Amino acid sequence: MILITTTRRPSKRTRSFARDLYHVLPNSIRRNRGKMSLEDLNELAIRTGVDRIIVIGTQRGNPSSLTFYEPTPSHLKPISTVSLSGVSLRREITKKRAPPSKRFCVASSDELESEAELLARSFNVRSVKLEELKGFDISLILTSEGGLKASFYRVSPLEELGPRMRISGIKEYGEGIS
Repeated sequence: MILITTTRRPSKRTRSFARDLYHVLPNSIRRNRGKMSLEDLNELAIRTGVDRIIVIGTQRGNPSSLTFYEPTPSHLKPISTVSLSGVSLRREITKKRAPPSKRFCVASSDELESEAELLARSFNVRSVKLEELKGFDISLILTSEGGLKASFYRVSPLEELGPRMRISGIKEYGEGIS
């Protein structure tokens, strides 16, 4: 299960992006951050049985990063930060609603396998090849056309649901960080 929240003072566009992620990620919870500290988020995650927290960062009114954390009894353990250089919201891509889903994966071609593996670890899901999507409801598909891009797709029939993200960098945190 994933808890989705934002930094303390999100823009309207960042709140919309958080809502979009909530609608496409199965078993997710969206929580307004308010004055909650990271320690408060950790306590909430442990209390609700969440295994990942996504904090969406904002810069100049736009979503700028996704920081993934794993809750532990003592502190939040950072997993990775995905820097975003642009986001297209679901309403800008399609009028269709996200279908209810139970199984989610990260998919890519062979050339983006390492990025897909890192994102799959961040979301705590499987990474698969594009040919192996059968059996999943929703997939985050990575492409390299004009830079690294990621978008959420319904698997059967294959159609883009959004949101779509242009990724400018992915930073993985080591095991020794506390």
